[in-house]
Amino acid sequence: MKKCDYCSKELESYHLQYCKDNNCEELALAFYKKRRKTEKTFGVFNIICILAIMAGLIMAVFVPVTGNIIVACALVVLGIVILALPFAPESFYQKHKIKKTTTIVRIFGAGVLAAAAFFAFLAFYYSTK
Repeated sequence: MKKCDYCSKELESYHLQYCKDNNCEELALAFYKKRRKTEKTFGVFNIICILAIMAGLIMAVFVPVTGNIIVACALVVLGIVILALPFAPESFYQKHKIKKTTTIVRIFGAGVLAAAAFFAFLAFYYSTK
């Protein structure tokens, strides 16, 4: 059976793309509109944060406190962006559909924030040492 492109429930007909009784179509269209409007901003934030994380990790070798603070700050920004704009590669949407993929990406964003807390703890540890 074919599944709804938003919630992945089984559909009655192969000609349908979304559930009839739910508002899956409106939610999916809103999601695609939001993704189209913000995908460039999302990409810029991702690139800046990844570069800052790499620079912070390199700096952490020489100045542990400063490097870990930079990594923690970059991870906080990245985590907030991922939670606010939960976008994934198109292959995820084909496999898991929109609703489940958004949940997976938000869990990943929470993990990024947990990693930020870890690097903040490392910075605090090295500052007291």
